[in-house]
Amino acid sequence: MEYNNRTIQEAVRLVFLASRHKRGLTQNRLSIISNITRQFISQVEGGKRQPSIFTLCALANAYNLSLTAFFEEVDRLYLLLENGNFVFARDILQAAEPSKIANDYLENAKKIKAEKHSQ
Repeated sequence: MEYNNRTIQEAVRLVFLASRHKRGLTQNRLSIISNITRQFISQVEGGKRQPSIFTLCALANAYNLSLTAFFEEVDRLYLLLENGNFVFARDILQAAEPSKIANDYLENAKKIKAEKHSQ
């Protein structure tokens, strides 16, 4: 499978964010547990930075998750977004991030998918 960079980055960001929300953690609490700065967590969740594999390992430890489980979630969300299952993906995203960011991403993803098919 060939991954689209923008979609995989967004899937990682949203799973990163959803994992924190599912556990009821604030950015400050996650920072303490994972030994990652709150500012970096905020930047990753806002899509301004991409986590390294070392950051993902620290988060997996903080969430008591394996990297495999984390990336299974990333892959599941990635496939939904890439295959145009926007309604189901929207439900997942809004549960994780009930904000305008998720809706904006889905709108942009629809436009990009339409552009790819028209080329």
